[in-house]
Amino acid sequence: MQFKKLGPYHIGKQIGKGGMGSVFEATHEQAGERVAIKSLSPQLAMAEGFRERFEAEIDSLKKLQHENIVRLFGYGEQDGVLFYSMELVEGTSLEEELVAGHRFDWRETIDIGVQVCHALKHAHDHGVVHRDIKPANILLTADHRIKIADFGIARLFGGSQLTIAGGVLGTADYMSPEQADGQPVTERCDQYSLGGVLYALLAGRPPFLAKSMPKMLQLQRFAEPEPVSRYASDTPAQLDRLLQQLLAKDPADRFPNVLVLGRHMEAMMKALSRPVKPNEEATKNQVHNLSTQANPSDATADFAKEATHATDSPIVLPQDTESVEAPPDLYDAPTLDQPQKPTRDKANVPTQPDAVLPAEPRSTASHFITVDEDARRERERARGNRWVLATQLGGLLATLAVLVWGGWQLMQPATADELYNKISTVLSEQGEEGLRTVSGEIEEFFERFPEDLRTVELNPWRERLEYQRFERNARIRSRLSGGKINNPIERTYYEAMAVAENNPSRGLAMLQAILALYDPQDATAQLSGKIPGKLDDVNYRWLALIRRQIEISAERIDEQAATQLPALHERLAAAAKLLETDSASARKMYQAILDLYGNQSWAQEVVFEAQRALDETNAP
Repeated sequence: MQFKKLGPYHIGKQIGKGGMGSVFEATHEQAGERVAIKSLSPQLAMAEGFRERFEAEIDSLKKLQHENIVRLFGYGEQDGVLFYSMELVEGTSLEEELVAGHRFDWRETIDIGVQVCHALKHAHDHGVVHRDIKPANILLTADHRIKIADFGIARLFGGSQLTIAGGVLGTADYMSPEQADGQPVTERCDQYSLGGVLYALLAGRPPFLAKSMPKMLQLQRFAEPEPVSRYASDTPAQLDRLLQQLLAKDPADRFPNVLVLGRHMEAMMKALSRPVKPNEEATKNQVHNLSTQANPSDATADFAKEATHATDSPIVLPQDTESVEAPPDLYDAPTLDQPQKPTRDKANVPTQPDAVLPAEPRSTASHFITVDEDARRERERARGNRWVLATQLGGLLATLAVLVWGGWQLMQPATADELYNKISTVLSEQGEEGLRTVSGEIEEFFERFPEDLRTVELNPWRERLEYQRFERNARIRSRLSGGKINNPIERTYYEAMAVAENNPSRGLAMLQAILALYDPQDATAQLSGKIPGKLDDVNYRWLALIRRQIEISAERIDEQAATQLPALHERLAAAAKLLETDSASARKMYQAILDLYGNQSWAQEVVFEAQRALDETNAP
C-alpha cells in the first residue's frame, strides 16, 4: 500500500530514511505550511509497549516550546503507521559542518554553547533530559540560530543509538561516563555531551577517537581528554578550563545546572571580547604558547575517519543520517570510516526521489491531533471540572496553608546546631572521603557563625578542604601545561604519592625528606608567620599539604601495623616452635618475614626478631 497523505499533510519528497522509519517533507492541505513528517516503521508499532512509550514521550515533547528547540506540531496514526509532524529547519547540522571541514572559532563556539544552554534549561525545567546531545542533533539555521532536535527520541527508539533494558543509551562519541557505565541519566549528562560538542567545534574532532564501541566506552569512562588548545591554539585558557570541567568524569565536578553554565559562558564572552591591554597581550601569548600546535586539516581528517557515532536522527532536518537498521536491543553504531556524502539542493535539503511510506499496516485506526488542539482540550476539561474544584476548595486551602508553613520552614536558613550536626555526622561516618559532601555547609558555618566556639573544631577540616582544592587545581594546571611541572616540590610530591601506592613506608619517607630538604624549620610555624621564610606563598602551601599528607600516611601505616602485627607475631611464635623439630623450615619462615617486611617501618620489631633468630640458627 502506498501513501500520498498522512493526516492533514500531503507527502512530498523523502529527506531521510533509516531503521526507525522515514522523514518526509510535507505540506498542510489547508494552511499550506511546510513541515517535516517522521513516519515510524510498522514493525516498531507492533513491538510490545512501544505505543505506550510513544504516547508518553509525545506528552513530554509537547511541553517544549522554545526558539532553540525544533518544535513538535502534531502526532497521529494512519492505517497502523505512527507519525508526527515537526518544524522543518532550513539549514545544516553541526556534524555536516564538521565533516565539510568547517572549523569554528572560540567566539562561534561560545555563542553556540550559550544557545544550547538556553534550550537545555527550558527542557530541564520541564523534566526532560535530552540524553543524546551531539553535532548531528544541533542544527544551524541560515541566520546562525541553533535548533536542537531529537528531544526524547534517544529514550523512545532503539536501533543504532542505544540498548533498551539497563544498557547503554546515547551516542558514544559524546556520551557521559555515567551513561557509558549504565548508570541513571541526569541533567549533568547533557552538560558532558555539550562539552564534547564544543570541543569538537574547536578541534575538528571529538575529545576521544576509537574504532570500536567498547573502546570508546572505555575512553569515556576512564580517559582524560587532551587540552583543546592542542588542536585550536587560539582557544582562550578560560574556555579550555571550562571544557575540562564539563568533561569531568565525576558529575559533581561539572556545573550545578545549565543556567549557571550559560551565564558563565556569557560572562566569559564579555570578558574575552573587551580590548586587550598591552601587558595583558603578552600574558595571553605566553598562555597560548604552552599548547602544542596541531595541523587543523589533520584533525578534521581524523574526525571524518575515526569518530564513532550513532546515525539514527529521527527529527534532525533537513537530513536524516540513519544508515543502519537494527533491532531495538542492539547497539551497532557505524564509524565515519565510510562518511556519508549528502547531495544538497539550494535549500539545504538532500535531493532524493520521492518515496512511499512503509506498507503492511497493523490496523486501520486513523487520527491526528495537533499540539494546540491538545492544549485546547485540556483547557476545556479544566473548565468542566470547576464545580469539582469548588467542592474541594476548603480542603485545598487547608493543604495550601500546611504547604506554605512547611515551605516557610524549609526556607529558613539552617541554625548553627543544624549545620554542625550535619557536618559532624558526615565526617564521623565517612572521614576525609566525605569532606567534599559537606564543603558548602562548612563554608556557610564559618561565614555565618564566625564567633561560634565550634569553628576551632572545624578549622582543621576546613584547612584539609582547602588543601584538596589546592592539589586538585594544581593537577588541572599540570594537565593544561602538557604534564610539564617546573616546581621541584610539586614534582617530587607527585613522585612520593605514586610510590606510596605500593610502598606506604617508602612514600612516607620521601615526603619527610621533601620537608627536610625544602623546609628544615617548622612548616606550620612559617605558614602562620611566626618564622620568616624565603619560599613563596605557593611553596608554603605545598609544604603545608605535604605535612598534612605525612600525618595521613602515618595514620594509615599505624592502622596497617595494628591489623598485621598480631599475625606476624603469631608467625614468629610458630617458627620458634617449628625450630625444635624442623630447623630448615623455621629458617625459611624467618627469611620470608625479612623478604616481605624488611622495608616496612611499622614491622621493624618483627623483622629484628626474625633476623636475630635467623642469626642464632645459622651460628656454629
